[in-house]
Amino acid sequence: MNVDESVATVPERVLEDLAHVVIDRIDQLLDRVTDRAVGAPTPGSAAWESEWSNRDTAVGRARVAERSRVRDELARRAFAGLDIAGCTAPARPTPPVRPRRTKTGRVRVDEAQLTFF
Repeated sequence: MNVDESVATVPERVLEDLAHVVIDRIDQLLDRVTDRAVGAPTPGSAAWESEWSNRDTAVGRARVAERSRVRDELARRAFAGLDIAGCTAPARPTPPVRPRRTKTGRVRVDEAQLTFF
C-alpha cells in the first residue's frame, strides 16, 4: 500500500480557515504579553483612559511606537524559538477606533471570554 493513499487530505478551504484562527489567537496572545512587557494599564482603568486620551500627543505616539517595537521583538523571538524564524509574523490587523466611554465605573468584558467555539 502506498503511504500517500492512507493519508486523509484536508480541503484547502479548511486549512485556510483554521490558519486564520491560529493567526487571530497568536495576535491576541502577542497583544496580551506586549501589554505585560510594557506595563500597560488595565483596560478600562483611569490610567488606561488617560493613555487613550493622550494617544495623539507626542508622548502617546512614542508609547505606541515603543509598544509596536516590543511586540515585533516578542514575535521574532517566539518564531525563532519555534524554529520558524524564516516565516513572517502574523499580519497585525488595524485596531478599530473605539469611541471614548462616557460612563465611569463599568467593567469591560474581554471579548475572548465570550467565544464559545
